[in-house]
Amino acid sequence: MSELITAAHVVAGLDAVDGGPAYSVPRLASTLEECGVAQTVHTVGTNASVRFSAIQSYPQDFVHVPGLRSLRLSSALRRALVKRALTADLFHAHGLWLMPNVYAGCVSQSAGKPLVVSPRGMLAPAALKFSRGKKRVFWHLLQRRAYSQAALWHATSSEEAQDIRDFGVSAPIAVVPNGIDLSPVVAAHAASATCRTVLFLSRIHPKKNIPVLLEAWRQINAQRPDWQLVIAGPDERGYAAQLVAQVAQGAIQRVQFVGAVYGAAKDALLHQADLFVLPTQSENFGIAVAEALAAGVPVIVSKGAPWQGLKTERSGWWIDHGVEPLVAALLDATAMVAADRRAMGLRGRNWMARDFGWDRIARDMASAYGWVLGSADRPECVLADGTQP
Repeated sequence: MSELITAAHVVAGLDAVDGGPAYSVPRLASTLEECGVAQTVHTVGTNASVRFSAIQSYPQDFVHVPGLRSLRLSSALRRALVKRALTADLFHAHGLWLMPNVYAGCVSQSAGKPLVVSPRGMLAPAALKFSRGKKRVFWHLLQRRAYSQAALWHATSSEEAQDIRDFGVSAPIAVVPNGIDLSPVVAAHAASATCRTVLFLSRIHPKKNIPVLLEAWRQINAQRPDWQLVIAGPDERGYAAQLVAQVAQGAIQRVQFVGAVYGAAKDALLHQADLFVLPTQSENFGIAVAEALAAGVPVIVSKGAPWQGLKTERSGWWIDHGVEPLVAALLDATAMVAADRRAMGLRGRNWMARDFGWDRIARDMASAYGWVLGSADRPECVLADGTQP
């Protein structure tokens, strides 16, 4: 790019418990900076588990007030964005339904600066079902006006682009996937290992369909005595207790709940896994799937996540929702010899290296920024107004 672009990213939270954006937003920003796009990332009350020098964190207001606490209000963040508007060329808001997203939209409008919006999966039909009434009120009172003049929406898959269109958005959409960093060590296990591992690694949340996984595991338990199921991830609102109760009531064997894992512990868990499974209702991308593939682990993923490439890349199973399809995939995967599973994992790792490198992702996003600012032609990744994916 011939001209330097300055972008201000706004995201409600970057703690590890905030899910995929805690990794993808700082990682996108840091790689954009390497491409010559100056960055700041503005967020509320975080310890910034993904280190990036441009992250600016602000205290949360009403943190001890139920109801208000969940909105992540921050007068300090709003003031900082007003000041940032003096020098930023554009704002990039990540997510919906929280006040930092509203601040980004309102400040960009007031300052006459373009706004890019990344819903981060929050417009998927399954995601919209959760707290539907509250989201409807929030949209009509605050969010719709804040995002009404967005110059560009960003989808991480063609499926998410369709969700955006279905929600009624006619503005241009940039379809740019998340990137992934390759694990330095590929998953591998001794042929003599006494117990193989199926790993679930994601938020412990109703939309992830973990009860379906537990029921499928119950049905195949007796046929696979040399396999265990490990469920890892941060517990949301005590939901894990219901799952533990399901395991106890169903006398389901060889299930471990290990809680939230981050950093080296998370890497180790991926490297010890023989198979990864995510029977989710919906994902805009599914960063955990990419992490497993990057670690050389074959995966089973429901069609709620945009991973149809698993079939063409021969690196896993992309299955229908429900217990029966999951049982069939688990039986198929666990019946394979270890060398064949490892070959699937290596194909997945090569796929991640080829198509999901952060350098390529950042170049596409930088091109979209340039087009929004009128300094570049419309890139191929951008769907024009009203165009269907």
